[in-house]
Amino acid sequence: MFIAVVQFNPKVGALRENCERALTMIDELASLAYPPDLVVFPAFALSGAELGGLVTHNAFAAEALDVARSFMQKASLPTLIGTVLPRPAMAGMRFVCEEEVLFARGGKGTALGFLDMYTTAEMQEYVESIQIKLQGLTLSVVLDDFIDPSARYNDSDAIISLIARPYQETNGLLTSSSQIDSLRTDALSNNAWIVVASLCGGEDAFVYEGASLVMAPDGSVVDSAPPFEEAVFTANLTKSEEEYGRAAVGEAQGTGAAATGKKSRRTVPEARKQDKKRILPLLPYEASWRALGVGLGDYVRKNGFEDVVLGISGGIDSAVVATLATDALGAEHVHGVLMPSPYSSEGSVKDAEALAQHLGIKTVLFPITGPFQNFLAESKAILDTEGSDTALQNLQARIRTVILMHLSNTYGWLLLNTGNKSEAAMGYSTLYGDTAGAIAPLGALYKTDVYGLANWRNSRSLVIPESILNKEPSAELYSGQKDTDKLPPYDTLDQILRLHIEENFGVDEILEFFSSYPIETSIDTQMILDVLREVSQAEFKRRQEPMAFQFDGINLNEQRMWPVTNGFADHSRDIIAPTEIVNYLSMLYREANPGGRSGGLNFLDN
Repeated sequence: MFIAVVQFNPKVGALRENCERALTMIDELASLAYPPDLVVFPAFALSGAELGGLVTHNAFAAEALDVARSFMQKASLPTLIGTVLPRPAMAGMRFVCEEEVLFARGGKGTALGFLDMYTTAEMQEYVESIQIKLQGLTLSVVLDDFIDPSARYNDSDAIISLIARPYQETNGLLTSSSQIDSLRTDALSNNAWIVVASLCGGEDAFVYEGASLVMAPDGSVVDSAPPFEEAVFTANLTKSEEEYGRAAVGEAQGTGAAATGKKSRRTVPEARKQDKKRILPLLPYEASWRALGVGLGDYVRKNGFEDVVLGISGGIDSAVVATLATDALGAEHVHGVLMPSPYSSEGSVKDAEALAQHLGIKTVLFPITGPFQNFLAESKAILDTEGSDTALQNLQARIRTVILMHLSNTYGWLLLNTGNKSEAAMGYSTLYGDTAGAIAPLGALYKTDVYGLANWRNSRSLVIPESILNKEPSAELYSGQKDTDKLPPYDTLDQILRLHIEENFGVDEILEFFSSYPIETSIDTQMILDVLREVSQAEFKRRQEPMAFQFDGINLNEQRMWPVTNGFADHSRDIIAPTEIVNYLSMLYREANPGGRSGGLNFLDN
């Protein structure tokens, strides 16, 4: 059977647009001298993902049904495609849209049945896989997942996974050796073809990884698509028992292959050597750079923009964002704004100009000294004071944002934020100043990772001046300012933040971690207390930070939402380990019954 795998990049909610694009691609495949017998699209190809609140909107449910019917009528080749369809919600006349696969063939079609329209979402049962017959082959279709190792597909000639996997850094990327070897094991143990059709592209905070592939029953990769990018490739799924040893295995065990589990004699290391298209794992910073570029490019274009604007300060963050934007959109679509103040160093201005020249992007020089001094004069005349030191520092950031938004509104450019996760965690930013922007490409990355990305990008071609990489970070909001005036050095700060935010550690757990650290550090109790206090106090600011891409770490905007009005302050204490907490609990409760003591409320008498 000749199949085509379409690695598809839909736009969320644009059901008709996605449908028309998919039908066009199918028509192009149908016009080939040898058209495929089956076209396979990923999960959510018609609807896009993540859908958020759209899934409970009845009008969206009706549109999903209408488009599904239209697609099945118009598809010119047999096709499997992922979408969402409505099922009754838990109560009332509301519906919730959930994942489904459509099988279109000859102007007709059906939903395969991953979603049971006769049960409510409350009663949902997971369907492992659904079988269809086509061209003499038995195909097992798996939705939005890989094969369950405990499941058996003894009578399947091919196992087709329609997936939509957000990029979660290289450990989860489909091109990683562990993921490929897991699929090799599935192919060998089931003696079946493996087809993975994967969603790609960016959608708000998510970037879908792509890297679709076809793997033969001997565990070798026959063909694959690149990560993150839309692509189409074909493969011939042959049914040859001699070639893959089904009969031989069955005879050796004295029974039929289908009854025994068609296990191949080949091992995973042997299968690797047979790859017809070698899949090379991406290095960590390379993968993140490509994911950020795809996510940024899709965010800009899918929201109807062509050009972006950002402030370029001569610092590392704006340099990396400018380079990312140039790689993703092209230099002609990136506009940098240099906004020196009375406190900007000559070196920073020169570094910003050198970066722009290396990238080939257009720049605007818009000094803020005049507006800044005029405002101070007005403030002195009206309030009899120019303002506090904090007010004067924040005023500069807000004037810069006024200039950037003025350019954005004047020319229709989308404003990019240049903040990073370390700054957002600590509240090291100005509300209505450098927190502005439609999206923060570096918002999911700690400062030390920003340097890592910059060094990786420079290893390809030197675009970020070495002087930017080597200078001490500074917002240059007062004479001689350095970030370390208010923050620990970033390599130290990021260690504490990672433990607190990603691992959810408190003071004592962080101290315990560093007590066994193989390298001596300057981290002490007071430093940890100070960092955690700043993180807690900055919660209100983070509610107004722009969207950031959600990779492997905790998303500060959505996943770590402590109360804004919050009286909890961590400190060093006697109990912290789980066993110690359990021991203390046992002192409060005489009996280990769920919910505490039995027999009513009694105060402890010892």
